[in-house]
Amino acid sequence: MLLKKWILIALGFLIFIYGLVVIIYSNSTKEIGVRCAFDTQIQAVYPSHLVDGLAPQGKPAKDDTITAIAGVPIRNWSDYLRTLDSLRRIEGRGVADTSSFQELEEVARQGNYVVSRDHKTLVHIRFLSNGVEKQAWCVSTGPPPSEFLPSLTWFLIKLTLLLIGAAVFWKRSNDTVAVQFYLLCICNVGAFMGGYHWLRVSQDPILTVIFMTSAVLLPAVSLHFYLVFPRPKKLVEKHRGLSLVLLYSPALILLATMLITMISAIVVHRLQRDPELVRDLQGALLKEIYIALGLAAAQFAGCILSLAHSFWSSKSGSQERQQVKWILAGASAAAVPIAYTLWLAATDSEAFGMGGATWPMFLASLSITLAYGVGISRYGLLDVGAILSRSLLPLAVSLGVGLSYALVVFTGMLIMGEQGIFTAPLRQATWVSVSAIVMLTILDLARNRIRTILDRRLDKTRILLDQTLQRMNLTVEQQLDTTTLARRFLHAIAELIDLEEGSIFLKQKNGSEYKLVAHLGAIPRQNSLIAGTPLVDTLKELPMIRIRQAGSLSPEPAQRQLKELHGELALPLRYENDLLAILIIGHREGRQLDIPTLHLLTTFSQIAGLALHGAEGHAAMDSLNRDLQEKVQKISEQQRRIVTLQSQLSQLGASKTSSADLQLPAPVPFASKDPISVQAPSLDGIVGSSRVMKKLQNAVRKVAHSQSAVLIRGESGTGKELFAKALHDGSPRVKGPFVKVHCAALAPGLLESELFGHVKGAFTGAIKDKPGRFELADKGTLFLDEIGDINLEVQTKLLRVLQEMTFERVGSTVSQTVDVRIIAATNQDLERLMKEGKFREDLFFRLNVITIRTPSLRERPEDILELADHFLKIYATKSNIPVPALDDDAALALKAYAWPGNVRELENVIERAVVLVEGNSITLNELPTEVTAVATTPARMFSDLNEANTSWNSDDADWAARYESEERQRLIQAMSQAGGNKSKAARLLNMPRSTFVSKMEKHGLLPRRV
Repeated sequence: MLLKKWILIALGFLIFIYGLVVIIYSNSTKEIGVRCAFDTQIQAVYPSHLVDGLAPQGKPAKDDTITAIAGVPIRNWSDYLRTLDSLRRIEGRGVADTSSFQELEEVARQGNYVVSRDHKTLVHIRFLSNGVEKQAWCVSTGPPPSEFLPSLTWFLIKLTLLLIGAAVFWKRSNDTVAVQFYLLCICNVGAFMGGYHWLRVSQDPILTVIFMTSAVLLPAVSLHFYLVFPRPKKLVEKHRGLSLVLLYSPALILLATMLITMISAIVVHRLQRDPELVRDLQGALLKEIYIALGLAAAQFAGCILSLAHSFWSSKSGSQERQQVKWILAGASAAAVPIAYTLWLAATDSEAFGMGGATWPMFLASLSITLAYGVGISRYGLLDVGAILSRSLLPLAVSLGVGLSYALVVFTGMLIMGEQGIFTAPLRQATWVSVSAIVMLTILDLARNRIRTILDRRLDKTRILLDQTLQRMNLTVEQQLDTTTLARRFLHAIAELIDLEEGSIFLKQKNGSEYKLVAHLGAIPRQNSLIAGTPLVDTLKELPMIRIRQAGSLSPEPAQRQLKELHGELALPLRYENDLLAILIIGHREGRQLDIPTLHLLTTFSQIAGLALHGAEGHAAMDSLNRDLQEKVQKISEQQRRIVTLQSQLSQLGASKTSSADLQLPAPVPFASKDPISVQAPSLDGIVGSSRVMKKLQNAVRKVAHSQSAVLIRGESGTGKELFAKALHDGSPRVKGPFVKVHCAALAPGLLESELFGHVKGAFTGAIKDKPGRFELADKGTLFLDEIGDINLEVQTKLLRVLQEMTFERVGSTVSQTVDVRIIAATNQDLERLMKEGKFREDLFFRLNVITIRTPSLRERPEDILELADHFLKIYATKSNIPVPALDDDAALALKAYAWPGNVRELENVIERAVVLVEGNSITLNELPTEVTAVATTPARMFSDLNEANTSWNSDDADWAARYESEERQRLIQAMSQAGGNKSKAARLLNMPRSTFVSKMEKHGLLPRRV
């Protein structure tokens, strides 16, 4: 464990050195004014490097081919890279003060392809342009400071994040989240520094290998981090080995393939064997890079999905959710430049190879880094504030001042270098700045270390106790369950006293067993302890059990049992005389337990016992609250059913029934402050006494007396045909016919015949005249169901009928006039159909004179039980059986279900239940599985709200139904905690009051506002 810890720290230090080397190496490379990517074809030309007058045959241009640089033949990209790298070590030989191209050519023929002129180094190049070989002289210089400063600045930012990750890892090396965050920081530095300087790094194989490794592993490491942050996903924790294989094997296989291809190309090139083979290997490497980009895109999408899952599964308003929210926002913002990079690689490989993706990836990295910064500084990401204690604050301040000083020195030296004061300003500025940073860091670390040693020697107990209390306070504030709380306590102690081995056993509900809930190091031989064993009985009496030393009071059997558990010390976590948990302290990196540490552990055990007792009490209160809420729901449903019965009695004329005979139970707190009016619906066949239905019924009564066209819109199964019939029955045309046409069920040609009729011989099979539905509906109402499915040709003819009320039968030229009121219905988005050209706008405006929207069953949950009772009577009568009652649990299940099929689905469910019922009441056994699955979901999900590993599985039940049910439970809990105060409850859920009230109305917990 300790070796692994130091190996990872060394890896972080090496990646820091890699970043420095990349900066220094990249700024010591030479530019000659032309650039190639993966080939010898020129992809970019920089005229400032091409000397005027020294290219009389014409300067190089894009798409020309480099054939020689400094006299070295260029056959492939490897030759190009190797030659540029060699220019770093070559100074100009000879002095040429003349500007004559002919004289310089004479110098080149003598073998001097790199010369000095006016304090500049000139390099001779040859290139092919349109099949003609030409020559030119270029200025060989280093990169401008404008390319160096952004890289250095960003490296310092990445270095800060790496240092934070290293500090978190050092303190919590046993925490998977801390380890993954540290590895993420390491890969981030390597991938960014190599990617930003890609064209220069590619000249050195070692730097290229490190960059390639970091870049390929970065997406997999990032996805692994998001799968365990802020807590491991259930699936990953359950199948840890398989998850690691699936996560890393594609990246490792691809990385090995790329390294083999690159090394093979280098070896073949160094041996000067087959140039064509080198070119083929480099082409294969380019394809492998594209595959790596595709894999990275898929893994980045996985990161987004994992973050989204963590956000939705975390507790609303919690600090954990705020952390995930910011990182999710940063990752979402980074998706745009990442998508552009992929598009560039797919459409313009030359621009991609020339570094066109450098700045987009810079922006992507910036977005995610800023998100981490906000999460760390504002929301305590990874408990950085607790880990970077006050003793490290002076170091951070000093380091920041040192970095600022180094930047000032660096910039000043660059300016002086440009004025000619220094001969190598960039290199000198780099070394001076880096040296200043290193010296300041070493001094601050030494000062901090000395102060820490003095503090520990002078007042070790006070310091450790203060750190313990801080960690315990952060843990207890989260109101975790006892199991998670015990795990956090073990990790807190491990951080404070450098514990390598340890475990904690938690008392179970049966009171006679203590189960292993967390461990460090080797797994103990026993995963449970039984009351009555020596260790448990002794800890009920003594404050600790320690492996025998001089003066130890612990009995021999208890010590033997402690030794079997790999422990040196056992501590009881008690509240009064109740032993709640047992903490086993094991190996501590070769150090013995001294007196201050024993005092610390004793104090810790007392406070931890009190915290566990509080967690048990909180869990018990949650359980009682859930039971109370379930009873409240049942009472509310019973109240609703009584109201439904009263409504039905009133409808049957039972007006003499006094209110004393049917007394309502006391209104449920916060369920409704307004009494529910008992008023039977006046429209036959329309069942529902909710506010939205009463409002709709009033609208139907008003519209029924009109002669205007009506368009009824709503989901399938919401009773659009029933409302159309109600409009007809309430209109002056009630004595006329009510004719229905289901437009979606008829073919276009048949639909036209059905609407307008046909004459004999109009088409094959027309053996006699047939009147159409318009003629049949004369003086009455024509109901056109699913009007959105009519084709454009029929729409045109239908529009004429609506405008003039005249039409001709199919095959006839005689116009007929009718007096018909049109009522149309649809469940489709007519506005979208109009945009797509599938529905005429003029027909829409002709039909849409008056619009009625039928609400879905989700929008009126108050009517579910009333509808269920209505259907129970209908199908019980048809089955010739007594009307069965509806069990309370079945009623709650019907209320909790989302009903995607609306009233029609409810009717089918009740019909099925009536057929299957065996007793006098319908229970959960008679309901379909998709409905009963929701019946047990609320309590279980409600209990999981504070669990550390809450996760939804879409296979358990319908996701929408589970979401609706979980949302309802949260609303009920918030109102309970707020004592019925809606404003306070809204604040508890971190949502606006108007949104909270709307959700309460949606779930039937408040009457809907008119």
